[in-house]
Amino acid sequence: MSRSRFRSRWLRTSVTAGVVAAASTWLGNAAAQVAPVVLPHAAGQQALAVRIDAGGITARACPAAACAPDGGKVLAVAPEVAPLLGGARVVPVTLADGKRLAKIEAPVAATPAGAAATALGAGGGSWVMLLAAPLAGKGTEPIVLWSGWTGVSTGEHGEGRSDAVVVEPLGSGSRVLVGQLRDDVTICGRPALVGASEVDPRTMTLLKGASFQNLPLEERRAASKVAAERREADAAAPAFRLLRPTAASSAVGKRFAEIADGDPKTSWSEGKVGAGRGEFVSLSSADEVGITGLGLRIKPTEVVEGGAAPRTLFVATPERLFQVSLPEDAWLKETAGYEVKLPEEIRASCIAVVLDDAYAPRGAPAGAGDRGAPSGPEVRVTIAEITARTAFDGQGPAALVGALAGGGERARAAAALLARSGPEAVEAAIAGYDKLDPAGRQLAAGVIDTAPCAVQIPFFTARLASGAAAAPPRRASRAAPPEPDPELHHARDRIRRCGRAAAPALAGIVKGGAAAARVAAARELALVAPAEAIPALLDALAGARGATRRELRAALALAARSERAADVVEEEVQLDRLRARPEEAQLDLLRALGPSLGRVKGGGAAFQALASAASAPFERRYLLQAPAAALARAGEAPAEAYLRASLRKDADAHVRLRAAEVAADVPALAPDLLAAASDPEVRVREAAIVALSRAASAGAKLPAGAPAALAARLASDPWTFIRGSAALAIGAMPAAPAGDRALVGALADSAPEVRRSALDGLGAHRAVAHIEAVRDRAEDKEEDVEVRARAILALGAMCDASSVDLWTRLALRAKAPMGERDQRLGSAALAALGAVHPADLPARLKPLLDKDTPHGLRETARAALSAAPQCRR
Repeated sequence: MSRSRFRSRWLRTSVTAGVVAAASTWLGNAAAQVAPVVLPHAAGQQALAVRIDAGGITARACPAAACAPDGGKVLAVAPEVAPLLGGARVVPVTLADGKRLAKIEAPVAATPAGAAATALGAGGGSWVMLLAAPLAGKGTEPIVLWSGWTGVSTGEHGEGRSDAVVVEPLGSGSRVLVGQLRDDVTICGRPALVGASEVDPRTMTLLKGASFQNLPLEERRAASKVAAERREADAAAPAFRLLRPTAASSAVGKRFAEIADGDPKTSWSEGKVGAGRGEFVSLSSADEVGITGLGLRIKPTEVVEGGAAPRTLFVATPERLFQVSLPEDAWLKETAGYEVKLPEEIRASCIAVVLDDAYAPRGAPAGAGDRGAPSGPEVRVTIAEITARTAFDGQGPAALVGALAGGGERARAAAALLARSGPEAVEAAIAGYDKLDPAGRQLAAGVIDTAPCAVQIPFFTARLASGAAAAPPRRASRAAPPEPDPELHHARDRIRRCGRAAAPALAGIVKGGAAAARVAAARELALVAPAEAIPALLDALAGARGATRRELRAALALAARSERAADVVEEEVQLDRLRARPEEAQLDLLRALGPSLGRVKGGGAAFQALASAASAPFERRYLLQAPAAALARAGEAPAEAYLRASLRKDADAHVRLRAAEVAADVPALAPDLLAAASDPEVRVREAAIVALSRAASAGAKLPAGAPAALAARLASDPWTFIRGSAALAIGAMPAAPAGDRALVGALADSAPEVRRSALDGLGAHRAVAHIEAVRDRAEDKEEDVEVRARAILALGAMCDASSVDLWTRLALRAKAPMGERDQRLGSAALAALGAVHPADLPARLKPLLDKDTPHGLRETARAALSAAPQCRR
């Protein structure tokens, strides 16, 4: 049964039962509401007259039988309540001893949308007042026992609370209770009134500590009847505790968790006056585990003042209800235990124990009219222990771990028990992990997940190390990646959840593990604890070589760039700390910091300490170029001077090449790059020209002589790739007549690669002054096909409308190509048509939209049609 059905039935049977008996309709009509309601005097109580009208609520108490509200007291109500009074009703309620009170109810739903409806939610809640005449001889002032909103929830989802007024029919008269409904305190989803106060007819006041049977009468009548049997000998305590207390309606000293703590000394005692009928404890369970019965121990070995034993109680799940009767007064049996065999196995995530009748303790008076239940305020109905019986009873944690194999239903039940069984279960899961099959290991890992990080970390870091060591080596980049290892993935997930707590274990693997394990641990350490990773990785790098060293350095770079590691990085670059490490570790730290080196206090001094050493070997000089560039960008003059000297003067071409590569982002070095474009070593020239091209593309201002110098390279360098790079660099620079003339001259270059780059540059400059030279390349059928394609694209950028017909023919020819030439020229022609976008473009490309057109070409044609025009018509 769903929670909403329980709520509906509970409200129908428990809240409205007394109300329906006294009123024929819920809302009535406006005329009925304003008619006075008179509650006749009762034994020991005066009469009460109540009228509700536009002026509010008027009430008058009368010693005599005849009573009218005229001249009575006008009861103040809050401003948001006043608009609701037109739909209010007065319901007389007769209490158990014959005294009476009036229940005034004003539902929000009965009023047009207004301030109150807006504030409380249209159609939700009611304002309620409990009003009574004073007792005889106690004055004439009407008594407001309680007033407030009912059915209006406050609080976050899952923690909502709302006040409720319950009228419970009894054998004679009714009980009236005021309490709370809480989302977090239910009887396995059934709404439960908690913190209740009851109208005391003897004093006409609200008394705290009232109990209430929240289980609906019809459900109690339909409950399966089960008799508990006395257990002559103590049952063996299970190695696990399936049931965990989660909430209680009341508990002496708030000690409700002790009902299932496995300790016979402790107990749960309800904290209400009398027998505590309806008081309950809710316990979580695992619905993977079938429960065949329950073990009960009633009397704890510790003394409980006023302790009493239940006579009957209910066991509730979200779907079922069982009524359990005990065969005797268990409080008289010092060590008695009882077994409850359920008629069928149940599986539920929640079980609740709800008290019903109780045995009276010695000397306690029995409450007349309350089915003989004890009524003294000192009575505390108590249960020492409740235990679930399952098919796993008698098995220890090691046996349960063995049952995980296979991953079936029984294995999942064993896993659920282990997950709820504490440190011993986790230790058993760790000890038996390697003996399980993959499905069992997955379940065992879930059990280990329940442990604190201090327990998890040694296990999962060990799995990370072993899994990484056993993983196949990485294949070539084009090879399909291997299937992820679920165990390795799970280990990484748990390590990352534990965060910095995993740092010592990971650092230990980085220091002394196998190569693959060190790399895997280094990555995780850099992620979860970058500050701790820095010194550990620097220590590890000292002895690492080859691929392992590269991976450790990558992890160091990841850690060093984290904000969380900033303080540690600053400490490590201080000269005394830095010089204590091997030179290779010093270099690795500076390189790992990358672009952020310039922001690290002491970074410049650390660089100088390495750069200024006499007779620096090649490797150091080469590796210092990138840190020098990072510092030069941050304004460090010594680093800029070092990079300039490397670019212009270093004897080794490899160092000059590396300096050229990293100098592109240092604007002050543009003249030095231009000089390096004439370096005697060809690879240095290439690196310098490419760096100039990058700088120009980024908007950097190049020296005035740059176009001429690059034009000279383009015209005369013996190496094809140098001439091509020079053409690209000129194209990346702002358009200038001299540069464009150099690009046109390169159209006669013998190398197609150079001609392509020159055409790209002319297109980028939109050099319409040289459009005829470009058109010649596009129309030359003997020209290299890629050169022709680049010429077509350049013409498109120049908005050459005269070539539209040629482009259309080339595009249509690609529909039935004679070879790759037609395909390449057709795609370039479509791109050019899309850029120029003549008015009749849809008609020109219509044949390419037919279904018989190859899919790729059809999509290219559609892209051309949807392209934004780049040229004025």
